[in-house]
Amino acid sequence: MYLKSAPERGCAETVMAKNFVEEGKTVAIVASAAISSGDLVQVGDVFAVALTDIPQGETGDGLTEGVFMLPKLKTDDMKTGKKVYLKSGKVQLTNSGSDPLVGVV
Repeated sequence: MYLKSAPERGCAETVMAKNFVEEGKTVAIVASAAISSGDLVQVGDVFAVALTDIPQGETGDGLTEGVFMLPKLKTDDMKTGKKVYLKSGKVQLTNSGSDPLVGVV
């Protein structure tokens, strides 16, 4: 991809990195069981939110970046900047040692 700014605006010419492929905000999700749109899904070591319903055995897309409303422990006060972990389908602030890190509030 080659980008060139308008010289009449006094902008210099810019060349895009030649090895750029995509923003990387989505991942493919292969559904081992039916997945609903909005579900939090683990794909390897990464978590993604399913963009659409994905029937069992089918492949769909998940978004790995963004702000989502997800089920959480009622007792947790989610403050900006805190790490959150997944346990029993809910995000929570505490980690029992084996709970995977989902992201940051």
